[in-house]
Amino acid sequence: MNIMFPPVDNSYIKAKVRDGFYSNATELVRDAVRRLREFDDNKYARFIKALEDRAIKEGRTKPYTPQLLDQIEQDARTCRCRGRKAESQCMRLNFDITRIIFRLETASSEI
Repeated sequence: MNIMFPPVDNSYIKAKVRDGFYSNATELVRDAVRRLREFDDNKYARFIKALEDRAIKEGRTKPYTPQLLDQIEQDARTCRCRGRKAESQCMRLNFDITRIIFRLETASSEI
């Protein structure tokens, strides 16, 4: 891969290498790409968190906690003992997660 930079960026890169921040231009570009990737990953994580917080605030789902998992397991055991399918909260939780993922994919394609 061969990358051409405008003169202002080329001068900046050379100065960073000359001043000892990077051993060469390739190292600087790798660092810049890594930081951009981290920024994008963090942006995605913040977006997911915002969707989860909104769903919880609106009462469409519950925060996933160890206590909720215990309750789901207990509900499943109770239903099994009564001869019913154990679907109540567990199925709703899966549905809510699927809805969040679908909305995320839809929203991210619009960004």
